[in-house]
Amino acid sequence: MSAPITKEQDIRIMVSVLFDKHGKIALSPKEVAQILGVSEALLEKDRSENIGIPFTRVNGKERGKPLYNITAIAKTLIGNEVKIFN
Repeated sequence: MSAPITKEQDIRIMVSVLFDKHGKIALSPKEVAQILGVSEALLEKDRSENIGIPFTRVNGKERGKPLYNITAIAKTLIGNEVKIFN
């Protein structure tokens, strides 16, 4: 029996899948909303409340376009996983 996959391995796998699919390291709110199956409005609400997936803004300006690093997306999704045990 092989060892269970660690969170770090899970994150690396997810980052690889996201990069292979999108070909870039940062995604727009529209792309992230599609991946997560949520609305862009929910992501905007999370940004305004400083919750959810960490993001950056183009040029670091307050009104710059928000971008989500694929590693931050993967870490958030893996970190929020609910484990089910039988």
